[in-house]
Amino acid sequence: MGGAHERTGRFAPPRARRILRLLGWNTLVLFVLLMLAAGSAEVYLRLTTPHSRHHSLPTQLVPGVGVLRPPDTEIRYLRKSGGWQVSWTNSLGFLDREPPGPERAAESCHVTLIGDSFVEGLDVPIADKAQVRLEELAAREAPELDVTTSAFGFISTGQINQLAFYDAFARGLSPDLVVLVAVKNDVRDNSLPWKSWSEGFHPDYPPWPYARRDADGGWEFVPPAATMKELRANLLSRLLAEPELHSLARQPPWLRRPTGAERALRSRSLLADWLWRRLDGTAQSAEEAELRRLRAAWLSSQPRYATFTQGWSGEYYAERLTLAENPPPAYQEGLDATHFALEQFRERTERDGAALLVLAIYEWGMEGDPWFDLLHRLAGNGNGGIPVISQYSHIVATGGEIADARWERDPHWTSDGHRWAAEAILEWLQRNPEVCD
Repeated sequence: MGGAHERTGRFAPPRARRILRLLGWNTLVLFVLLMLAAGSAEVYLRLTTPHSRHHSLPTQLVPGVGVLRPPDTEIRYLRKSGGWQVSWTNSLGFLDREPPGPERAAESCHVTLIGDSFVEGLDVPIADKAQVRLEELAAREAPELDVTTSAFGFISTGQINQLAFYDAFARGLSPDLVVLVAVKNDVRDNSLPWKSWSEGFHPDYPPWPYARRDADGGWEFVPPAATMKELRANLLSRLLAEPELHSLARQPPWLRRPTGAERALRSRSLLADWLWRRLDGTAQSAEEAELRRLRAAWLSSQPRYATFTQGWSGEYYAERLTLAENPPPAYQEGLDATHFALEQFRERTERDGAALLVLAIYEWGMEGDPWFDLLHRLAGNGNGGIPVISQYSHIVATGGEIADARWERDPHWTSDGHRWAAEAILEWLQRNPEVCD
């Protein structure tokens, strides 16, 4: 027994030292490999990233219209799928070419596209966007129509907000055809309480114009906050009782300003900037769900929105409830607000002698799909209502793949998606040439 103990005492320490030494060397090698990989990634990004290398999505608040991009400004966007897109806003603050002059627009068949981030198109060059493709296709395939185009799009907006785009910008171009690019989240984006809940702004100081129910059950318009300062001063995070959750109230991308530490880190390292973009905001933690629940509870405490949390948890937006036979009140309000917004567009374009068309992007499906049929009903069922065309149907009919219309990790249109949107609009225009008369 004594000999065994002596052998254990004599041989264990060298074995332990060898194990520790091996672990140390492995850790060192792993660290060096990680540093080499990080260094290589940094060098690659510096070689392949444009000179305007840092993510930049500046905004301003236009009185009466809401949050937009500043005019004549460079926009630098890192796609979720990888790669940079650098573009410039036009003199109106939109990511498009300069619109045609009023005389040229009036004498041509002018088509204007209005929508959210799909129309803004941060992911693609301006030359690849639907409105540019449409003008090029029409010049080649239907020159007799003499089509000119413009586009007004901004991230996170719904049709109720986009009415201001039409009133302030598009109407002055005397459009013959107004195309509303509809996405499924418009049903939520058109609702003031839903957007207040999801984005964290006070419903009395929204970033864009909205409409809400009045005391008689009708609709009243709510103007946007007067300034960015007023908008930021009235975020819901300032009203929540639990201060430890305030740091979780991540500002939406159209309002967010980076902290000093974030700005310093991302300005010094392209790899850090790339990782920040990939990882920031991708997780939906229990704390974030709690923050949304608190927002929902606060909204429900306001007499105007007392029924907001009826029929759902207040933590997550359940898209499927929109299709329910009897949706909860908040979901029904989103549907009603969307119908109201579309009717407002119809009244405006009829007044101005323009045709109105809804382009349902690929995610709505085609005729017979529940979502497409829902949008068709919201637009008035085509019986004296607004015609709705399906991008999905067009892609399938031309032998394309729906997956090619969007980015791998991002639902927004690729260049193919923009092209298919342009083709679908032109097909409708060729079937309805009287629009251009």
